[in-house]
Amino acid sequence: MEETLRLRGVDPEESPERKKNRLKRLVRTSVTGWLFVLPAVIMMLIFTVYPIVNSLISAFKEDYSLLSNSFSGWGFANFRAVITSSATTGADFMNCLWNTLIFAFISVPISTLIALLIAVALNSIKAVQKLYQTVLFLPYLTNAMAMGAVFATFFKVVGTSTNIETVGLFNNFLGMFGIQPQNWINAYALDQGFSEHKGRFIVILYEIWSGLPFKILILFSAIQNVGKQHYDAARIDGASRSTILWKITVPLISPMLSYLLITGIMGGLKAYTAIVGLFGPSMGPNNDFEMGTMVGYIYQCINDNAIGYAAAGSLILFAIIMVVTIFNLWLSKKRVHY
Repeated sequence: MEETLRLRGVDPEESPERKKNRLKRLVRTSVTGWLFVLPAVIMMLIFTVYPIVNSLISAFKEDYSLLSNSFSGWGFANFRAVITSSATTGADFMNCLWNTLIFAFISVPISTLIALLIAVALNSIKAVQKLYQTVLFLPYLTNAMAMGAVFATFFKVVGTSTNIETVGLFNNFLGMFGIQPQNWINAYALDQGFSEHKGRFIVILYEIWSGLPFKILILFSAIQNVGKQHYDAARIDGASRSTILWKITVPLISPMLSYLLITGIMGGLKAYTAIVGLFGPSMGPNNDFEMGTMVGYIYQCINDNAIGYAAAGSLILFAIIMVVTIFNLWLSKKRVHY
């Protein structure tokens, strides 16, 4: 027993006075530490814990109005109305959910794969490596709303089939191959109707492009930390570049790949600013919320004072993110090499 106390830094024969002073020092140190973290704890309680608890309660309040702070009763009516798209918010929940899942599960894996290939290429460029890193990282420093607005000008068409003012940079590129200008973003430009598939293609393209800088930086740093002896041994054995990439590089940086996939999908499921930058606050070409996402749906419900629907939608989104995260963590235990 005495030996255990000594290992813990406590003298079993110390006097009561010394023991009292030591406890005072411990309390003083603990209080000082709590004072340092207290502002962060208060902010987290106000802006994280309270909204979560309040949303959980509001989701079960039927006919809840924030303005009058009144509701008719408790139940699951908000969830039923949201899931069956009978909520009168001007937005279709299932369409928003479908859009969100498409944007997240298509753009994130593709952007991660492209970022991996670019990071591998950067690793082999020594002369202007720093310059390329800076250029590739610049989009990450730009506001997402501003990037979406600029990106939209590449695809926006102004004019009709008989009076075309501009067809955008991307349509000009397609014209080099004899392809007629397409209506990507506008409602009735070129006298064409809007296509959901074209709109989703633009969003996915934007999400891939905007997600590349951070992924490239992380993967490039991970590749730089891979021991050179692994590559030397592979070259001696006559391994090809593709074999080195998929059998050596990818397994050794798999923790970073797993991190990027998990955080990327979580961020993709919360997409909102990019859609507003591309299609405007109505998140559609004709104020129809056709390109709406889950977060956009929640904001729309709040604007319509449908707080119960907004809370129900936020809890459904929270549950989806939680399930996806748990599945990714389970999968990473089997596929990630630490």
